[in-house]
Amino acid sequence: MGLQLAQQLGVDHLEAYGDSKLVVNQIRGQYEVHHEDLIPYHEVALNIISTFTGFFIEHVLRLQNLEADALAGLAASLAAPLGTQHYVTVTGRDLICPRNNLCLQMAHAVPTNTDINVRDWRFPFIDFAVYGILPEDPKEAVSVRRRSLRFYYDTATKTLYRCSFDGLLLRCLSNEEAAEALQEAHDGTCGAHQPGPKL
Repeated sequence: MGLQLAQQLGVDHLEAYGDSKLVVNQIRGQYEVHHEDLIPYHEVALNIISTFTGFFIEHVLRLQNLEADALAGLAASLAAPLGTQHYVTVTGRDLICPRNNLCLQMAHAVPTNTDINVRDWRFPFIDFAVYGILPEDPKEAVSVRRRSLRFYYDTATKTLYRCSFDGLLLRCLSNEEAAEALQEAHDGTCGAHQPGPKL
């Protein structure tokens, strides 16, 4: 599809990069194509490549090709008959957990919808950030100290977030809020428990 698009745009000299070493080497002619389903694609690709004045293809590691890999996955997931329209909303991730601090702001608030007799799981992280107080249980204290580096408390919204590994802030829910969110999800769109992309 990428080759076809370049051809339609009138490109004369094309540099292509792929994260499949097998496919790249097949295009270069270094490997043979044995899989029957891939042979037609390979032949079409070679025909399109022959229309370019200059063509270069190089293998890149998947970790260096994440954006293109995500776009290719999106294109594959949207494959549909001609004439079908899809509307895709693309958004950026603006909430980034700063890596140069402890991801915790010194502020504290008690959620108003929490039963005061039931200790919210979020409180130990907030207490440690604000007051330096650790739980009395030594194992729990070690766990809170170790895990607290990934939490961020937003003073404006009085909300606790956890930094995901890609820097996205995930809002921490109380047990009651989590149960309510699950109930809403399973009563609605996801109620039939469809697997894969639909879920």
